Amino acid sequence: MLRFLRNFKYYAWQEVRRGCSVVAPPDRSDVLLVLPTVWPSELTKRIRPLSVPDLIEKFSCDAPGGQFATMSEYLRSDPRPDGVLLPDEIDLHRKMSLDDLNSYMHAKDAFKEPHRKNRIFSHVLVVAGADSARSYPFRQRPDFLYLCDCLRPGAALVLTRSRKRNTGALLFLSQDVDSQLSTIFSHMHYVDDVLPLAMLKKSLLWLLRDHSPELWHFYDPSSPVSCIVQEVANEAKIPMGNPRYILQYTRTVKTSRELRALRRANATAADSMAEVIAQHHQIPQELAASFDYKCRLRHARPDVTKTSCGLDGNGLWQMDAGCQYGGYEGGLARCWPSSGRFTPPQKMIYGALLDMRRDLCSLIQYAGCEGAVRTPLELHAAYLILLARHLRELRVLPKGVSSAAETVELARKYNCSPVVVSHVGLGKRDTSRRLLDYPFAPGNVMSLRLSISIPDDCCQAYPEFRGILCQLGDTLHVRDDYSVDLLTAACPSEPQDIEVCLPASRTRSHRLRNDGDQSGSCDTRQLQSHGDGD
Repeated sequence: MLRFLRNFKYYAWQEVRRGCSVVAPPDRSDVLLVLPTVWPSELTKRIRPLSVPDLIEKFSCDAPGGQFATMSEYLRSDPRPDGVLLPDEIDLHRKMSLDDLNSYMHAKDAFKEPHRKNRIFSHVLVVAGADSARSYPFRQRPDFLYLCDCLRPGAALVLTRSRKRNTGALLFLSQDVDSQLSTIFSHMHYVDDVLPLAMLKKSLLWLLRDHSPELWHFYDPSSPVSCIVQEVANEAKIPMGNPRYILQYTRTVKTSRELRALRRANATAADSMAEVIAQHHQIPQELAASFDYKCRLRHARPDVTKTSCGLDGNGLWQMDAGCQYGGYEGGLARCWPSSGRFTPPQKMIYGALLDMRRDLCSLIQYAGCEGAVRTPLELHAAYLILLARHLRELRVLPKGVSSAAETVELARKYNCSPVVVSHVGLGKRDTSRRLLDYPFAPGNVMSLRLSISIPDDCCQAYPEFRGILCQLGDTLHVRDDYSVDLLTAACPSEPQDIEVCLPASRTRSHRLRNDGDQSGSCDTRQLQSHGDGD
């Protein structure tokens, strides 16, 4: 009986392998051998389905993030997810955005006609998603992702609010959807209905005719959605308002869920960089690959376009890297010596960056009580003034009386960070001038990128300082009392802490300890020999 079963298994397996070898090409047999062998039927012959390799190739290229259509699906691999884009959170985001648009219209109306009673406005907000581009990593636009958990390229979201404060949400996709798919996608992306993009114009004309609301859309000439909205505005004879800066300002105030995701993203980036510093790497590609791997171990996505690292001519490793968790960004910048210890000139310049970070955090803390600095742009100017003061103490800049404008221009030449202060949240940093001119508010999350770069041909600097580049980047959270919380504190920033975790420093200290033990044992033996001789 056992022999019969063994023979049956052997012949059955041979038949399966023979059937799979007929279907599978030699280069993808590993994929098809694990799939059940199904012989083509009359239905499959008529619909002509794609082969498994073609399906894998198609979905891996077209679908963003692999096969995930929402950020919530992407976080399912995390055993303890800190998801933000949940239905109640999305409702809060939409309400905050429409409330800010309504407040803007009330302020504008009061400025034009101050004696008129407050009017009740209705709104139609059209937000276009990002289009996919081959050979580039797909990234959904922050203003779209903030209002709808949808990672599909080429989508458009329409939010409406009537004068009775009834709200609605419609999602338009570039692909054709039937009634069943529409129901599934509506629950998946938390909208009232999902329609094909070809129905966007007809739907907007119907909404504008019934409610005569304010039409909001950020116009982009290269976007097909913007062209449709422009045609609708021309036909309905309704002006189109630009909501870009209002929506950006709405996103600067973070909710508790957003703050948890930001804390996790920055803690992941800080822990990963701390481990990278503690390892012994000699090639920049190894640093970037190690940071990438450690971020993915913590269920975060490394920002490939943001990671930069290299070794300068004075033996300092420079690394500016970040990662994303749930769509929210975290990042920092550090420099550390390849030899294991900072030289005295390097430590002096790096200490100046630490002093400036402390002073800038104090200026943010006093922004709530009519301090000298109240906006990110003013903080940027304060940084340049502090930088000029430290450069004068280091004798890099000549001591002399100059105006504030001249001081800022002189110090700007020694700063290599293009963006010093920026808001951090979904996607890339928001650095528009109008956004940075808004006052600090509790709930803001800011990024500071401080740096000092002294050129090799700087004749007024001492020779020891020439060619040194030091940078220090962190992410800060402004609490309710305007105190500053350092979200990247897990990565060491003090020189002594960096030197302790460096492998070269540990090797040197171990060697010195061994030399001390050997010398101590030699002295003991010499004392014992002298005692025996006496």
